[in-house]
Amino acid sequence: MPALTLPRLRRGPLPLPQAGEGTRKAGEGARSAWIGLALTLLVTAPALAQDDTKARIDALEQRVAHLEALVAKEQNQGTELVSLTRWSATFAQDALSKSYKIAYTLQSHCDKPIKLLDGHVDFMDPGGKRIYSIPLIREAAIDADGKARFTGTYFLNPAQPDQVKLRDLPSDQVSTQLHLRRIVFRDNSVLPLE
Repeated sequence: MPALTLPRLRRGPLPLPQAGEGTRKAGEGARSAWIGLALTLLVTAPALAQDDTKARIDALEQRVAHLEALVAKEQNQGTELVSLTRWSATFAQDALSKSYKIAYTLQSHCDKPIKLLDGHVDFMDPGGKRIYSIPLIREAAIDADGKARFTGTYFLNPAQPDQVKLRDLPSDQVSTQLHLRRIVFRDNSVLPLE
């Protein structure tokens, strides 16, 4: 059997074929096309990206505005139906405890009479920090679009010294916030708010 011989490999770089006149012109044309494309992309890409970014930012701002409107509507739904119009607090102290006698007036904006309210009132200092909170008197008989006044005694927690601020601050510096979880109407229909 004859021996198999492999061709000898050359050492060093391979010679490049010489480009002819036609190949040279085709290469220059392709190079010109690539340069033109690159210049076009350099000029239009920022404008396209800017338009795309602006459209995305506009869409995001619309979604955020929609969500903020939903949250505001949910938070204000209870206070649109019932509002706290007036309040007063009188501090009392005996040998065993400290308390407030708090009177408040609620205004109904509902078209049906209210039988029960589930919620609370927060009293806040000028910085917006809650200093005291009271539960609403549940049996709140309020006529449709009417007002009702409620009075209760609420004891202070000795472990929370900030609660005394309600006594120390003038009433015009104390803000209130009404929080309603649900309203039960006289016809026994229930409106959940949380």
